[in-house]
Amino acid sequence: MVRKLLIASVLASLALAGQATAAQAPALGPVTIIKAGQKTPVDIGGNDLHRGATVRKGTELRRWLVTMRDRSNASITLKCGPGATHVGLGLQNKAKVLIALAKGSGYHHRTIRVRAYPAAGVDANGARGSIYALCKAS
Repeated sequence: MVRKLLIASVLASLALAGQATAAQAPALGPVTIIKAGQKTPVDIGGNDLHRGATVRKGTELRRWLVTMRDRSNASITLKCGPGATHVGLGLQNKAKVLIALAKGSGYHHRTIRVRAYPAAGVDANGARGSIYALCKAS
């Protein structure tokens, strides 16, 4: 009986140690919406929407604050509002957190998955940045 308890205890502590060292996915903050008629703070590639331009009718720019907790290959999901699809992504100049489309994800869907990673020379633990997504009504 003592041996079974000892084995169970060792296995439980190993499982907890594995969880503590595993990389955690970035934390995604609440969405902020920049509506049509307002100015954009970033460039959105491929959409002729440049910093300082007015967000066009039928579109909105969504912003999420992302906090890195460690290096991770986990993806985060960005969602447009009902009836809208993703048509572009953007970051601020000299962003500390960069993004790449996750494997199998793409534009023209209501949700898009991205991987966040720290910019060169930035510590992955605690790095923060904003991700912008341009959403267009379908």
